[in-house]
Amino acid sequence: MSKKLTALAVCLILSIAGAVSAQRLVSLQPARAIELALQNNETVKKAEKVVERAKANLRVSKAVYLPQVGLTGEYQRQKDGDLDERDYLTRAQASMLLAQFGEIPEGLDAAQEEVRKAEIEYERAKKESVHTVRNLWNNIILTQEEIEERGAIAAELQKKLEGTQIKQAEKRIPFLSQLNTELELAEQQLALNELQRQLDVDTAELISLIGLDPLARVVLSRPLPDDDVTLEAAAELALANNLDLRDLQGDMLRQERLAGETIWNRFPELSAEARYKDLHVLLEQHQQNQTWDAKAVYDPLILDRERDTSSMFQTNPRTQDGWEVRFNFNIPLYDGNKTKNLRSVEIAELERMQLEYIEKTKSIRVEVRRDYRAVANAKERMEIEEKRVRIFEQQLRTIERVLDEVTVEIPGYQSLTYNDAFQAQAQFTEAQRVYYQARRDYAKAKERLRETMQWIE
Repeated sequence: MSKKLTALAVCLILSIAGAVSAQRLVSLQPARAIELALQNNETVKKAEKVVERAKANLRVSKAVYLPQVGLTGEYQRQKDGDLDERDYLTRAQASMLLAQFGEIPEGLDAAQEEVRKAEIEYERAKKESVHTVRNLWNNIILTQEEIEERGAIAAELQKKLEGTQIKQAEKRIPFLSQLNTELELAEQQLALNELQRQLDVDTAELISLIGLDPLARVVLSRPLPDDDVTLEAAAELALANNLDLRDLQGDMLRQERLAGETIWNRFPELSAEARYKDLHVLLEQHQQNQTWDAKAVYDPLILDRERDTSSMFQTNPRTQDGWEVRFNFNIPLYDGNKTKNLRSVEIAELERMQLEYIEKTKSIRVEVRRDYRAVANAKERMEIEEKRVRIFEQQLRTIERVLDEVTVEIPGYQSLTYNDAFQAQAQFTEAQRVYYQARRDYAKAKERLRETMQWIE
């Protein structure tokens, strides 16, 4: 009975372990990896929180445009001998900003700018996260392909080494031939080990970036597709997506507004009040800005106890009956050309921004062209290095045949020594390394062009 229970427990543990293992195996599509990175990456999430904070500050600045309701009260008491007097006064107050004209208040302007800048930085963080994912994706795919190709070469070399060992044991070939094969196999195995370690690091970085379980095993579904885009389309995408240009456009729109707002310095200084009983309509000018607020205030009396008229505390009327109108103005006739000079300052800054925008546009077009041509160069270099690998591999195999089989005579390969074989093997190994690096450079060049275009679709 105990053996059956033990067997059942073992089966249960194995099934649970298999289920856990299956849960940790994650197959990823490129779009899904990018989606996870945008959802889980801490850099993106921090930028999002900065946007939320900026929007909350903006709502604080706009709170004055919403109804303001309050309750005020006072209690006073005095005693003079046997006379004990108490005084109560409570008012409700409701106010509403009816209209505002003039300059945008500095606090509101700063809050709006903070939101705009934070949203741009949030978009920048998302773009950088996407490009990081794509670069890691390319590295992992290319590493896996190189491991597969080098693994096939290593398997062939292992078979060749076994045959060489047999021939050498039978004294049909010199020992140097076996050493040459062992050296070539060792070079391939070293490269495989380095690639496995690099694959482990890149995969761990990708898992960390997209927020998966650190113990998860990730399988990438396929390579990233090639971009089919012309040079003209690439330039237009770069201009449409560039965040620095978007930021500069926002700065120019704000600067145009600031230049227009200088005219309010010539507007008369106004203040007015109209009251009927407890309802007031006020027109007030802010001291720090050229801004006028039209506001309605209603402050009815809720609880009142008349004060003794002889009391030292009697300072204000207790009721507001009838109506009252007040209007003040001051028209500036000449301000020493202050408004004109302020406008010149803002216009000059606007024109500087416009020139900077033109300069930035030209720079982006040149940068796109440079990266676009770099992709073509990298592709041609990769194709050349691929041919070079095939040439050196064929040369190495031919030399090995001539040295291992003395009866074989190939024109141009007479009087060969094992030094020639060692040199050919080194050339083949170096050509492989250069070719695989050229493939990576090509992938990096394509992604660099995407980063210049700031294209994450």
